[in-house]
Amino acid sequence: MFHWLRQLFHKEQTSRTEKIISGAVAFAYIFILGYAGSSKNMAFYESLAKPSLTPPNWVFPVVWTILFSLIGLSGYYVWNHFEKDLYRKIFAALYFINGILVYMWSYVFFGNNNINGALYVIIGMIILIESMILVSFRTNRKAAYLLLPYFMWVLFATYLNASIIALNS
Repeated sequence: MFHWLRQLFHKEQTSRTEKIISGAVAFAYIFILGYAGSSKNMAFYESLAKPSLTPPNWVFPVVWTILFSLIGLSGYYVWNHFEKDLYRKIFAALYFINGILVYMWSYVFFGNNNINGALYVIIGMIILIESMILVSFRTNRKAAYLLLPYFMWVLFATYLNASIIALNS
């Protein structure tokens, strides 16, 4: 009913400098950890039996680049356009942990060749992404919507991971 009044008082609470710095940090953090965890050793992955829905290898870097961009943009929106500072801080903590889990999944799956351990990590990612969406929805809906493709892709990746376990047991 008073949506227009809430919009009137919803201001951007950060300076231009903070916007630039927070955007650079949000994007750099997720891209660095995301690509640091990616594997150069694909021999292990190539040796695994994979489900029929597995995309060709070239799809993964394309999709992850798009997703990392959306995740970074989501972090930027939450940090700079927010309703409550508490939710912004909670989101920042979740964003930090998310980057670590993104790195860990690749490290565990490709670096350690541990497909079972990677499944545990990716389940943690699902829970964390859901939390990020819920928190960002309370502070910046655009940020929450930007995370939905990431959530859907990680659900698909969980199917792939679990299928690889089943096919290679």
